[in-house]
Amino acid sequence: MNRITLSTLPARFRSRALIFTGMAIAFHLFLWHLLSGSLVTEKPAATPATTSIEVQLKEVPATIVHAVQAPQKVKPKPQARRKTATPTTTAVKSDQTLNDTPPTAASDAETPPTAAVTEPAPNQELASPAQEISAPEPVPATATASAASTNNADNPVTELAGLKITAPPSGKMHMKVVRISPNMNPVYGLGEISWQAQDGQYQMQVQASLDLLFTSLNLYKLQSEGNLSANGIQPKRMSETRRGRSETATHFDYDANQLSFSSSNKNTELSKGAQDRATIFMQLAGLGIASPEQFQPGRQISVQVAEDRDANQFIFVVIGQEEIDTALGKIMTWHVKRPPRTGLYNSTLELWFAPAYQWYPVQIRNTETNGAVTTQTVSKIQLQSTSGK
Repeated sequence: MNRITLSTLPARFRSRALIFTGMAIAFHLFLWHLLSGSLVTEKPAATPATTSIEVQLKEVPATIVHAVQAPQKVKPKPQARRKTATPTTTAVKSDQTLNDTPPTAASDAETPPTAAVTEPAPNQELASPAQEISAPEPVPATATASAASTNNADNPVTELAGLKITAPPSGKMHMKVVRISPNMNPVYGLGEISWQAQDGQYQMQVQASLDLLFTSLNLYKLQSEGNLSANGIQPKRMSETRRGRSETATHFDYDANQLSFSSSNKNTELSKGAQDRATIFMQLAGLGIASPEQFQPGRQISVQVAEDRDANQFIFVVIGQEEIDTALGKIMTWHVKRPPRTGLYNSTLELWFAPAYQWYPVQIRNTETNGAVTTQTVSKIQLQSTSGK
């Protein structure tokens, strides 16, 4: 009988025979190790045994790998947390993004939430330079002076009646009038201020008109008369005429210490040094004539001014010196402003007094609440000569 060997087997059965032979050897070795009670032998294994062990490890990887690596997962618990912290780190970063805090590394994932909340300090430091950059934006000098003067606690309000006043000399000014209303073309006109002071009495007239296409439109006309005293101008009567309205009159009764109005039944107590809407221009000019040092930037001056129906306490603020352009050339002036006062008057009145022209108000501007601005600027001035002035 012929013996069957591996070499005599066909090639297709040869590989299967090797596998079965290896499995038989592995099975016998497994029984031998199980009976001996040890998985490791002290004797060096023969070459076939070594081969069979390699086959066993390849054939049963799951059991051995889990048996060997399971203790490694249990013992190094901190390491296990670090390895599994990757998805946790992603969640922490997501929360930090919502809280505007900078992202942290995986090692910072165990930081208590309270510490994470206090982290935005770096963001605040980044915001500081932005504020420093935007702070020194340039501000116009006139706006700065106006804001500083209007709300300057270091300059208390001074009563005009308590200051030195010398009535201006007689004269007449011709003015150019420009009225600019929102969403409309400018309208031009003429104005005039006439001041006559003689023998302790005065007469004053202020009027303005606008030039239309074929005619002239009178805006208003003020007439005032009264006395001159040691405290300057002392009005007795002022009349006012406006387009479409009848004439109104305001009376100053110094014996009864009262103001009365023809267009109103209201009587108002007369304050010392009170003025009307026309004479207030010349009374303020008298401050500079008596003592130019009385014009100080930021100074606030209060005076009662009677109008056609009532009297209000006007507060004028000395803004400072300004050079303006006129038909007479550039003129150095003192800019005085009456800002609006809530509940009393809403318009803004501005005056520019010229020391070179006996402190006459060479420019007058009124800004209404609707944005309309009417400006009167000197175009011609005639002054009477005075001794010592």
